[in-house]
Amino acid sequence: MGEWRFALLMCGLVVAVLSSVPVGSAHAQDAADTDPFAASRETFPSGPTRASRTRPKPQDLSDDYAAPGIPPPIPQDDPTEDPQEQDMLNPGPAVGQRSVVEDGDPNGPAEPSAPIDGVLDTPEPTAPEDGVDTSVVDTRDQDDAALFQNSAPTPDPLLYQIEDLDPIVDNRLTSRFFRQEPYDPVGIQIGSFVLFPELELGSSYYSNVFHAPNALSDATLDVVPAARLVSNWSRHALEFSATGGLSFYNQYPIEDDRDYFLETRGRLDITRRANIQALLSRTQAFEDRSALDASSVGTRAKILTDRAEASYNQRFNRLSMQFRGSVTDYAYGNTEDAGVVTNNQDRDYTQYQEAARATWEFKPTFSPFVEVAVNHRDYAEAAQSDGINRTSNGQRYRFGVSFGNTGQILRGEVSLGYGIQTPENARLHPVDGLIIDANATWRVTGLTSVIFNASSDVSETTTTDVGGALYRYAGVEVRHELTNYLVASAGLIYSNQNSQDGVIYDNEFRETLGLEYYANRNWILFARYAHVNFDGVGVPNDYIGDEVHVGVRWRR
Repeated sequence: MGEWRFALLMCGLVVAVLSSVPVGSAHAQDAADTDPFAASRETFPSGPTRASRTRPKPQDLSDDYAAPGIPPPIPQDDPTEDPQEQDMLNPGPAVGQRSVVEDGDPNGPAEPSAPIDGVLDTPEPTAPEDGVDTSVVDTRDQDDAALFQNSAPTPDPLLYQIEDLDPIVDNRLTSRFFRQEPYDPVGIQIGSFVLFPELELGSSYYSNVFHAPNALSDATLDVVPAARLVSNWSRHALEFSATGGLSFYNQYPIEDDRDYFLETRGRLDITRRANIQALLSRTQAFEDRSALDASSVGTRAKILTDRAEASYNQRFNRLSMQFRGSVTDYAYGNTEDAGVVTNNQDRDYTQYQEAARATWEFKPTFSPFVEVAVNHRDYAEAAQSDGINRTSNGQRYRFGVSFGNTGQILRGEVSLGYGIQTPENARLHPVDGLIIDANATWRVTGLTSVIFNASSDVSETTTTDVGGALYRYAGVEVRHELTNYLVASAGLIYSNQNSQDGVIYDNEFRETLGLEYYANRNWILFARYAHVNFDGVGVPNDYIGDEVHVGVRWRR
């Protein structure tokens, strides 16, 4: 009878132990094994290899296995076995304590998990024992320590991997976060690369084709093909992209566009904390009628822009350094009006620029930085307007904050600073002023997001006795999901050019509205409207205009 009581007692203990074992990890493992998107994630960049955070399967466990801080499932019955005691001569941390993170240590875990209703917060860390060196024990709260860990960004479906070359100009992850589209392109696997093709067909109406006080209207057929071929490697990266812009006007074929953009980017990973990035690009575009030196009659100048840029990025724990340099060549084609050809070679110039940036990371979503850049703009010929060569030297000083690309509320960066461009010819006065640059997105809610873009520079001009104009641009756009597949947007853009001598002072306001309907993963219907109000100084050249664009976009 005593044996039966003993057997019943043991069964009760086994049931009690099994009922107390958490099942969350088992469900998580089952979910991972049955994840329908696991195959599609193979096209994402894998990033550096990290230790697995999943618990070993039961068949791989030994009798001595137990999670940290939890006693083994089967108690040790050997009374002769003494528990391990802390060696007072050993300066290492005791059980339940963390060692202090030092320079060069690998990154820690990601952001702390959110608290669960009904579950108590993690208790205070274990205090150091008497005789233990406290300088090697991390006594911070777990949440406080996690704020300073460097979490890897979530892989983007479009495989944007080369974004550090110029943080404001090249950071496309910020705009992707703003768009919050219901579908992401999946691409076409081609060996170790992924191809993302896209084609846009539409029609546009312009109430003021020539951007002139006397408005003339016309309609166009628009064709915009694009493609990106991106590597899918765990280390290094390579990208090829091409975009075309073709427009066919009904009444004024002189305004037809034949634009294209070609670019190659590469990233060489030297170590986990250092890389080299570079790009080569060529752009062909026809000059806008509202540009400073654009002709209001006849043909428009064709502008060829060749750019080569490289950067070296190095991280020292919280401090990150970037050194970059670029060479950009601008070539302006001839224009023709009533059989008279105008040579624009005096507008051709080459810009050489070097920049250094230092960033201090308080946490992945808050990193102040300072940046200093210098440039040299070299003209081969003197301007035909006044016989003065426009060669100049410039400096840009910026201080700002980067919000990183991993936050779920705010991403991108904003900076303020001072810029100056000084012509080498003393007959032309310098152009300087406050500069603001920004490329930031704020996710207000799960359905609404706001993007803020700003840019400042000194525009080149061959206007008589003018050495340049300070150009400022700022735009705000709001995007809201009306339904899962219908997205509306509204924006306001302001730009200003000021030569600081009363000769050039232009203001432009642009209000925009947009609507996009995602029929499925591959097809999007869109409609866009813009109202433009241009106000210039000097010769009466103020104008207003309306633009309407409708079409369909296919992508894979």
